[in-house]
Amino acid sequence: MESSSQSTPAATSPIWNTVLRYGAYAGGGIVLLSLLIYLTNFNVMAISGMAVFYGAMLLVNFGAAIMAIRYQRDDLDGGYIKYGKALLVGLLVVLVGTFISGLWNYLLVNFIDPNYVAGMKEQFVEAWGDKMPAENLEEALEGFDKAGDLLTNLKNGIVGGIFFGLFVGLISAAFLKKQPEISKI
Repeated sequence: MESSSQSTPAATSPIWNTVLRYGAYAGGGIVLLSLLIYLTNFNVMAISGMAVFYGAMLLVNFGAAIMAIRYQRDDLDGGYIKYGKALLVGLLVVLVGTFISGLWNYLLVNFIDPNYVAGMKEQFVEAWGDKMPAENLEEALEGFDKAGDLLTNLKNGIVGGIFFGLFVGLISAAFLKKQPEISKI
């Protein structure tokens, strides 16, 4: 006689270990990307630099979210995961990764290289200084001064993580969701 636990997937398995593990992978990947940009003095203020940076961030976050959803589905939930749960896993993985990235940015601009923000301002002025009105340029440059504030970093990380996480989670969940087939009698 078969046990009913083998034929019934564990639909209520917790997601936190998965989220924290793969969120740490995402955060580590973003920190490595940021470190590479810092060490090479790559100009992320130019349009091409922004495209490369955000494209790479998308790849890191999609990769971590996809791996997390697959792990949750295949290893913990018996091969099945509902769309909502997959979305939540993807969203939270990106949110954890963004939070870690925000902490890294705080450490970078406050302790590792306090002159980093000044360099970013120079790159911004070079890329955009003649393309925007003076008052808008001043307002944008004032925003750089808040880069060293921990609460601002964390708030921006959470807000950005939610929106970025929803984007990544919605797409990843759409491709990776898998419901058990209902047998027709």
